[in-house]
Amino acid sequence: MLKAFCLAWALCLCTLTAHAASTYPDQKVVYHINYNDSTRLSATLTNIRNHIDTLGEDHLDLRVVVHGSAIEYFMEATTDSNKQITLDTLRLSGARFIICGNTLDGYGIDRKALYDVTPEDVVQAGLPEIVRLQQQGFSYVSP
Repeated sequence: MLKAFCLAWALCLCTLTAHAASTYPDQKVVYHINYNDSTRLSATLTNIRNHIDTLGEDHLDLRVVVHGSAIEYFMEATTDSNKQITLDTLRLSGARFIICGNTLDGYGIDRKALYDVTPEDVVQAGLPEIVRLQQQGFSYVSP
C-alpha cells in the first residue's frame, strides 16, 4: 500500500512539474523585502517557496534583496532554528538572498551578525541592486 502511494505521489509530482514547465516560461525574479512584520514576512517567504515549487528551481533565477528592518529576520535566525530551516530550505532550492551593506552599516553590524551570510551575499546598496537586476531582465516583486 505504501509503495503504491509513493508511486502515485511521484507520478503526481512529475506531472505537476511538467505542467508548470509548459505553463510558465523560465523566469528571472527579484523579491524586495524591507520590512520585519512577522506575518507579512512569513507570507512573503511562503510566496517565494510557492514560486520555486511552481516553476521548479531549474526554471527560475530568484534573488531576494533584503534591506531596512528586514535584516532583523537574519539577525534573529542566528538563534532561531525555525528561521534557519526556512532560509536553508529556500537557499537549497535556488533562492539567493542579497543583503544591503548600507543597512548593515546603519545597524552597526557586519554580515557575521546574520545567519549564514557570505561576503558574496552583501552588496553596497539594496535599491540600486534591485534596479541593476531589473536592467538585467529580472521582474520585480514586492509582496
